[in-house]
Amino acid sequence: MGAGRPRGEDEALSGSELKRRAKAGVFVVSTRGLVILLLGFAGNVVVARLLDPHDFGVVAIGMSFVLFAGLVSDGGLGAGLIRREEPPTRQELGALSALQLGVTLAMAALAAALAVPLGRVASVTAVMVASMPLVALQFPGRILLERSLRYRRLVAVEMSQVLCYQAWAIGTVAAGFGVWGLATATVVRALAGAVVMAFVCPAGLVRPLPTFRLVRPLVGFGLRFQAVNATWLLRDQVLNVCVASFGGVAQLGLWALAKRLMEVPYLILQSLWRVSFPTMSRLAADEVRTTRLVQQALDITTVGMGFVLTALAGSAPGLVPGLFGPQWRDAAAVVPGACLGLAVGGAVSVATQGYLYALGDARTVLRASLLQAVTWFAVTLPLLVPLGVASVGLGWFAGAVVEALVLGRATNRRIPVRLFRPLLAPVLVGTGSSALGWAVSVRGGGTLWSGLAGGGCSAVLFAVGMTVADRRLVRRTCGFAASSVRAALSRDREEDGG
Repeated sequence: MGAGRPRGEDEALSGSELKRRAKAGVFVVSTRGLVILLLGFAGNVVVARLLDPHDFGVVAIGMSFVLFAGLVSDGGLGAGLIRREEPPTRQELGALSALQLGVTLAMAALAAALAVPLGRVASVTAVMVASMPLVALQFPGRILLERSLRYRRLVAVEMSQVLCYQAWAIGTVAAGFGVWGLATATVVRALAGAVVMAFVCPAGLVRPLPTFRLVRPLVGFGLRFQAVNATWLLRDQVLNVCVASFGGVAQLGLWALAKRLMEVPYLILQSLWRVSFPTMSRLAADEVRTTRLVQQALDITTVGMGFVLTALAGSAPGLVPGLFGPQWRDAAAVVPGACLGLAVGGAVSVATQGYLYALGDARTVLRASLLQAVTWFAVTLPLLVPLGVASVGLGWFAGAVVEALVLGRATNRRIPVRLFRPLLAPVLVGTGSSALGWAVSVRGGGTLWSGLAGGGCSAVLFAVGMTVADRRLVRRTCGFAASSVRAALSRDREEDGG
């Protein structure tokens, strides 16, 4: 197996090649997210017709434990190897694999031991948690592919998992296995990912090497990195409980639907977040190039996301009841505040979070996440009774502003970038465009067609307003989108195995 650097996955990248892979990664990851979202929705529709709500609740409990197991087993140690300048050795990857495999096997054994005395829910959970050791085997390959920005290979792994999961789940549930079909589909998904990873990553599946001393230097950064993810997970769960407690279960249902609607723009931001971290890690030592990249990331994200967010906010009064029914009309009230939150917090975090992680400063990102959560609750809960579910959107916006201030100040102390002035025009133009689109949607009767008309009106007004405010930035954003598509479609002989 060898003890040196894994073969073929961590070569030095020229500036042009790094830019090409980063642009391709944005398009590939965002497209992958949309496809997975659509496949998941279609699969849920089919399975929901074959199962009752109680079965879905049982699987939801099991999935909560799977998410927790993944959070604990990763520990953020992989992120430490992604941000590091020198590539990881096979021994380090083996030590990480051994640690994660040991933790997940212990969790699977504990879940299995508790399954018999605790009954059906615990048994289903035990089956789902049994998938985690197979997930742990994929981590070394994911680290290598993330470092080299080979997102097409990562997408091949993720798409194979989704397709195998949906095929197994639908087939077994239709055959009469019920909730056990969904539980075992989790194991099938992890197995498919491990098998495909062995083929797409030249290093294959790295053999575990139980040597903790090799991963000990990564623990400090890893724990803080993972604490950020834990904060987001805990924030969402506590927010759900608070909305249900203060506003009632009906308000929680409205918030859940609105959150699902916000997944579309969130997918785009997730692709940018995911690509920015390894890209910034490659450039962290070059202050000039890093400063330029952080500034460009902010400028382009504010305009690019502005088109999406203004269209969504302007269409909400008609889009929500038109798609989901008139009983969900009040969920539209969440959308304007949520869109403002993503416009401000999303743009700044895309530009700064990956940079701070690349420097090893996970502490600032964690502090920003904690303050965002506290602010979100502080604004939402007092307003929940008088304003209803709209207060959640206002809390989202207030929390995003606080998060942006913390991340922006920390970045400005290190490099000279303008993080808040570029937000002014897109936010003002976007707010006005969304308001006019909202009025069109409402005047049209709150139907699906009036929502589409309002969203289209908002997008056109935003494009015109931003062209007047900063034509060069609009052209640069359109150029970036076009070059991302070209980079993703261009044939990379080495990546495609040619």
